[in-house]
Amino acid sequence: MTREAACDFLVFSDDWGRHPSSCQHLFKHLARDHCVLWVNTVGIRPARPDLFTLRRGLRKLRDWRRPLRQVDERFWVLDLPMLPLTGRGIAARLNVALAARTLRRTLDRLRFHQPVLWTSVPNAADFIRRLDERALVYYVTDDYAFWPGADREKVRRDDRHLTGRADLILAVSEALAETHRTPRTRLLPHGVDFEHFAAAGDEPPELAAVPHPRAAYFGLLYEKIDFEAIRRLAEAMPSLQIVLIGPATVGLDVLNDMPNVHLIGPKPYAELPAWLGAMDVLLLPYVRDGQTEKASPLKFRECLAVGKPIVARNLPDLVATADVVRLYDRSDQLIEQVRAALEDHRSDLPSKMRSRVADDDWSRRAQQVQAAVAGLLADRPDVTVDSSPPPGWSQYLTRRRDATLFHDPRWPALIARAYPSNKPFCLTARRNGQLVGLLALIAQKSRLFGSHLTSLPWFDAAGVLADDPQTAHALCREAWRLAERLGGRWTELRQTAPLDPQLPQRTDKAALRLDLPDRADQLWESLPAKVRNQVRKAQRCGLTVQAGKAELLADFHRVYVRTMRDLGSPPHALRFFRLIAERFADEIDLVVVYHASTPVAAGLTLSDGRIVHLPWAASDHRYNAMCPNMLLYWTMLEQAVGRGAAVFDFGRSSVDSGTYRFKRQWGGHACPLYWHYLLPPGASPPDLQPHSARHRLPVAIWKRLPVSAARWLGPRLIAQLS
Repeated sequence: MTREAACDFLVFSDDWGRHPSSCQHLFKHLARDHCVLWVNTVGIRPARPDLFTLRRGLRKLRDWRRPLRQVDERFWVLDLPMLPLTGRGIAARLNVALAARTLRRTLDRLRFHQPVLWTSVPNAADFIRRLDERALVYYVTDDYAFWPGADREKVRRDDRHLTGRADLILAVSEALAETHRTPRTRLLPHGVDFEHFAAAGDEPPELAAVPHPRAAYFGLLYEKIDFEAIRRLAEAMPSLQIVLIGPATVGLDVLNDMPNVHLIGPKPYAELPAWLGAMDVLLLPYVRDGQTEKASPLKFRECLAVGKPIVARNLPDLVATADVVRLYDRSDQLIEQVRAALEDHRSDLPSKMRSRVADDDWSRRAQQVQAAVAGLLADRPDVTVDSSPPPGWSQYLTRRRDATLFHDPRWPALIARAYPSNKPFCLTARRNGQLVGLLALIAQKSRLFGSHLTSLPWFDAAGVLADDPQTAHALCREAWRLAERLGGRWTELRQTAPLDPQLPQRTDKAALRLDLPDRADQLWESLPAKVRNQVRKAQRCGLTVQAGKAELLADFHRVYVRTMRDLGSPPHALRFFRLIAERFADEIDLVVVYHASTPVAAGLTLSDGRIVHLPWAASDHRYNAMCPNMLLYWTMLEQAVGRGAAVFDFGRSSVDSGTYRFKRQWGGHACPLYWHYLLPPGASPPDLQPHSARHRLPVAIWKRLPVSAARWLGPRLIAQLS
């Protein structure tokens, strides 16, 4: 594969060469076809005053003297000089800014063009969109929030941010795939260096003084190893020699006085098969916690390749191998299982164990990664951003059953015309020239409420439309970029169906819809007796109804402004509704209920042929005893049946609120709304609830304004609200 044909990789992971992690195994193979810049760990947990941290720090200082080194023809390793700070604050942000600058210079020097950013550590979230990456791949190998000393809140926040923004998520276990579930998540189990571990070789001379039977654990000796269980095993079986191979990051005082426990220290990767092949039993004595329950231990596959009896902690990822591996839950079971393993002389056990991983070598896993990334880059649509809907937008809507009237290309320009401070952005996704997705956004600037983007403000649902999850994600990714460029605090995507389970969302609102019969008399008979009586009461009170179009806008707006004032919400300008009547002349209908010549209730509906939508309705509460709202709604429903509509959409309400119950009495069924949020790292969804403590006082003040003041001030505020 030529340099031109292959993508470059920018990799954030552990320290290259310190221990053979799964990420290192993968990129040893991927570097044969791709150029790789490997960035050594930028730190998940803060520095601690212990010997292990001191040694790591001294190695880092040594490496910083020569930060960039080439380890193979296509492979470079970079140590980023950074302050020993993690988490939040000015110093941490300065760290990220300096590191990003160094990375950009290094990428330019190596002539890496738009690399694929690959990360196996969550704090790489700090670098998203700073390095002109072509795509983002999140390789999930662990739940780092459970790492001792980690800033759990920041790790989880970074993890959520990566999960939401990654173009491809590769998880090593079913449990991790489930906690990172998106339409872009794939399971990629660990591989194994099978030939290496299956060839045991000669017994190391250091073991000559260690008699059989021998049991061994190899790997990092850290907080996730159950040293108490190892001690009890050593006490219960004094003839068993327990060999611990690997560096220790914690004190091992609990084992120091055990004569049959041998602390060997770390051994070169090349020598591990000889050490493991000289054992009688291999141990995986993990503690069981939130991290290990989701883990898929890499060394488990290496133990299977060795072919020696294995006794392991009963973790979810190992259950499927219970026929060839001995699992335990408690310390006493560990002792029982080790004794049973020493007495297990099945001649076919080694071959059965090795058959489980014989086809899982790292070269095959690397090929799977190559195929997944190549497919991602090949199928990824091109997304453009325009100030108005480009050609083809309307035609695309006609073939989308989930498109609503509020996806219509006339809305962005209408909103910008009504409120010039609102800026429209139309995102269009194309694959091979074919339109495959779209998203209209309105940018609203507000000193009071924060600058933000919405699809679209004031309407129930006008969010992402896409042919496939990858296109939906590409549109979201471009929306994120747009918000960052504009300084938006959040982007709100209003959907009628869940878009991505990893995106923050509100589900407290629902649209209420009523399936309409063919005839108005059928609808009347289906209504509850109480509803019919209230409609008749309005008629007996002498209320009259007028239906029409733009000629009724002034009377509609008169009732609407007062109702919005009474509700504590700012109203739209009359100009906004005049523009709707002008641009949607065929779709709009107005109904106004009068007491004598005074308008007391009014509604504005928009029809797309199949569905009649009711985005705005109002009723003067001073006339509630006459039930004008009941006459209004019945007239609009009767009119919708006359139009031949199949569904009447009452519009959204907060679930179980008074308006929600009012709409339900007409027979409407709830259709959940999913309002998703695209947020900067560490941000929380905005508090937009009018009944929240933050907004309680402004709402109360607004309700006391004169109607004329609400009419004048409202449009200036509604332009900043969604």
